[in-house]
Amino acid sequence: MKRVIINEDNLDIKDIDDTVIRVKALMVNEKQELLVVHNNYTYQFPGGHWRDHESLEESLKREIKEETGIDSTIETGPFMVIEEYYSNYLDTGKTRCNKMYYYIVRSNEGPKVEEMSLSDLERSTDFNLFYIPIKDMEQFLRESMLNHSIETVIGKEMLVVMQEYKEKHMRRN
Repeated sequence: MKRVIINEDNLDIKDIDDTVIRVKALMVNEKQELLVVHNNYTYQFPGGHWRDHESLEESLKREIKEETGIDSTIETGPFMVIEEYYSNYLDTGKTRCNKMYYYIVRSNEGPKVEEMSLSDLERSTDFNLFYIPIKDMEQFLRESMLNHSIETVIGKEMLVVMQEYKEKHMRRN
């Protein structure tokens, strides 16, 4: 599993006040398309927060079901983790570590709106799902960052994930 650390503030782990763990899925179908979430005015891969009574895989299955309505099978562990360290996270004065574990989930099922369980925030904003061909994803992200339709930190993170996926997993398919 590749590990990427983003620590522009040069924080030590002992300096961290709070750690948040998230799980994300590159949901790939047989057409070599990725399922993408558009929510709260930005783009992301399906996924969300880990709950401490769940394994990472259980959290990912739950999040995929909530956001897409799809019952997924997690075949292998994460292929990548990104750790981001912040000294003043969202101007709170607190130091924070965000850890995002990325998995590959193969599914030809489309989203099932009637089986989704969206959060209040997801329901109150512009939540929707769509597919993008893998070959077009990096260009889509770059353009989205240029026209400010994706938060830059998220866009850069997604680009790093796409580069790792293409380098390590596209060769095999």
